[in-house]
Amino acid sequence: MSLKKILGLESFPINNSEIMRKIVEAQRNNIETIEFSSGIKKVRINISNIPSSKIIWQQNDYRGIG
Repeated sequence: MSLKKILGLESFPINNSEIMRKIVEAQRNNIETIEFSSGIKKVRINISNIPSSKIIWQQNDYRGIG
């Protein structure tokens, strides 16, 4: 299952790398909620309960690092 499908972003013009980049950036800036919007559709995702070490590991795994 793709990251876009898990997050409900199938109809958004964004790829998995961009999603991960936005999540990691929010974690670095201590932002708990990120929002994706496309036209009139918006999706808000609360990332406050996701450990940053898990985010970094998954991003590196997605890129084929580590």
